Amino acid sequence: MLDMRSNDYDVLIAGGGPVGLMLACELRMYGVSTLVVERLAPGAGEPRTLTIHARTLEIMDRRDLLSDFVAAEERTAGLDDYRRRLENTSARGHFAGMFLLGRGTVATEQPRELLLPRATIETLLARRATGTGAVVRHGAEVVGLEQNADGVAVTLEDAQGSTVIRAGFVVGCDGGRSTVRRHAGIDFPGTEPQMVSRMGLGSLTGPDRLPMGWHRNEHGWFMRMPDGRISTAEWDHVPPQAPVTDEELAESVRRVTGERIQFADVRFVSRFTDSTRLAAQYRAGRVLLAGDAAHVHYPAGGQGANLGLQDAVNLGWKLAAACQGRPGLLDTYEAERRPIAERVLLNTRAQAALMRPGPQVDALRALFAELMDFEAVNDYLTKAIYGTDVHYGGSDDPRVGHFVADRPLKTHSGPTRLAELLRDGRPLLLDLTDASMAVRTAQPWTDRVRTVAALDTDAEAAALLIRPDGYLAWAGEAPVHDEDLRTALTDWFGPARA
Repeated sequence: MLDMRSNDYDVLIAGGGPVGLMLACELRMYGVSTLVVERLAPGAGEPRTLTIHARTLEIMDRRDLLSDFVAAEERTAGLDDYRRRLENTSARGHFAGMFLLGRGTVATEQPRELLLPRATIETLLARRATGTGAVVRHGAEVVGLEQNADGVAVTLEDAQGSTVIRAGFVVGCDGGRSTVRRHAGIDFPGTEPQMVSRMGLGSLTGPDRLPMGWHRNEHGWFMRMPDGRISTAEWDHVPPQAPVTDEELAESVRRVTGERIQFADVRFVSRFTDSTRLAAQYRAGRVLLAGDAAHVHYPAGGQGANLGLQDAVNLGWKLAAACQGRPGLLDTYEAERRPIAERVLLNTRAQAALMRPGPQVDALRALFAELMDFEAVNDYLTKAIYGTDVHYGGSDDPRVGHFVADRPLKTHSGPTRLAELLRDGRPLLLDLTDASMAVRTAQPWTDRVRTVAALDTDAEAAALLIRPDGYLAWAGEAPVHDEDLRTALTDWFGPARA
């Protein structure tokens, strides 16, 4: 029997990518001792560029990370031409390669998405995580785990050999081939690939007639990205089992475009498919999954990183509560996030189908493009890609579960914004009445909940109880019903202090 009476860490996170590091940042806000283990050296992963969409940027604003992300994008080389082209089009994103999104009535706090190298995002989040006390250990990977009612023993392997770390909880943020998921016995059902994509980054030698942007023809897709990457997509090709080579990518480019290319100074070449899978469960005892460990899909619309980062923000405060003796909130993690993943898997499967070459799909794309001219259709798809359609249901009040929009506020301490009041990760009770009735009712919870009285004549309610992730937990009208507020505070943030 494992001795779990004294754990080395409250939480061990397997995977030091954006999702694992974001979760570490969240946990450290609540004083949770956190170890992140990553098998690769810093910056050694595939040099991909990730799209950060509106809802994720709104969340980053509520964590005081947005300005760092914006500044990092401005420093990223190779994006100037892409930014200029974005400024000259009314589109803000694509669906199945049709750059028609954002032409309806959807309004977001952030004017556009950000494009950032994955390594840059990891650097920013690692700086925040380690600066707040998280331990990040590179060159180590999980090779086994065993759990009981008190904790999890995790076997790590690095260049020095094997060690066992004990943690109260383990979170697998270790990608689609998750070792944590496998050792936890969680199935990963889904669909097999129908297409294969290859991507590479390097210098092209000889004639360069490959155009920028996304291009579809009867053979598949060719894409040339603003950061220099080139990519192809082909259907009904069985991917080889051997590691991908630059010669394999060059041959795929020839089949799709007719152009013969040669690479020099190759930085990376990768192969991926539209295989789509969703974990049978997000939790097995004290082991949880987030990001690609829980869901994989074709990267259409750049939704994967956003889905995973938002998993981390949803899970962080709930896992912290469990570490502090209130485990009940963990049940809401899968209940809230799994339906969101299901919707992303649905739309990425649909996009892959709409991208297939052939005259029948040509007709379907033409019809779909016409439909996207309808405001309601454009808004529906735009919200899906931006992540702004997220709603955590389960309440009779339709307002509850929606993200609370930022707004300027006048408080007794001076002017501020709602987003700024959430930056320390504490839930927020915002009392928008002159009488401050809700603030008085919440006094027994002020060790966990920030209470602010403010004047907002455009508020949707007299008082708002906002979760640490920015979503609405409760709304009350004047006069505030004390018992309803006490129930919401207890359900989400524990009993009143004695």
